[in-house]
Amino acid sequence: MCKIDLLSDLSHDMITEKITELEKRWAELLKGPKKSNQTEIGKTKITAAELKHQLLQDEEYQKWLGEKEEIRIALEDAYAEDEKPLIDDLRQVGVNVKSVWNLVNTKSSYKSAIPVLLTHLPMQYHLKNKEGIIRALAVKQARGIACSAILEEYHKTSKHDFNYRWLLGNTMAVIITADYIDDVIAVVRERDNGESRQMFVKALANMKSPKIKNVFEQLLIDQCEVVNKEVQKALKKINKITDD
Repeated sequence: MCKIDLLSDLSHDMITEKITELEKRWAELLKGPKKSNQTEIGKTKITAAELKHQLLQDEEYQKWLGEKEEIRIALEDAYAEDEKPLIDDLRQVGVNVKSVWNLVNTKSSYKSAIPVLLTHLPMQYHLKNKEGIIRALAVKQARGIACSAILEEYHKTSKHDFNYRWLLGNTMAVIITADYIDDVIAVVRERDNGESRQMFVKALANMKSPKIKNVFEQLLIDQCEVVNKEVQKALKKINKITDD
């Protein structure tokens, strides 16, 4: 490993540590401020104006409010620092956003961003930003193009990381093409993949192939309730199309 790579890994580790500390403090602050002897909120009925006045006089509440805003801003800055290499590369192709999440929440097309997102998907980023990349790839412009990368990310991720793997399946449900039907069938047949298979089942349900119905019928005895329900829903859809 070259010196630049070592420095990059060190920088990533430092940012990750910073984010972890900020997230921990943020979670603690969300529990609410420390109780104060100055206010007895909730014990008697008061008007909104009276409540506001009490809170303005409550030193502990004001201290909590100030720190909460401070940590929120620091956390946003830390996330931004973490995803800076991605944002810089997106700007190089004319996609000017402050965060990858701006792509997730836009209705505009961003075809030129797809190759950049795929390049950065396997890179080291905080989970929040990785999830942003995956969700940003859940668009028709990525159909077929992103399937291989999504599957690779799925297989290299621990089977215990259900939410992340489920999210990959959610993107696959949008971008799957006929070339990847067999790969997705392999995912849903592997019972150790657990509930994360749900959206891969949905992906198959969006495709037309005679082999898919047979796979779904075999999965009717699957002991995973979430997968089983998705399979039943998919079979109803297939049978309705056949009847019509």
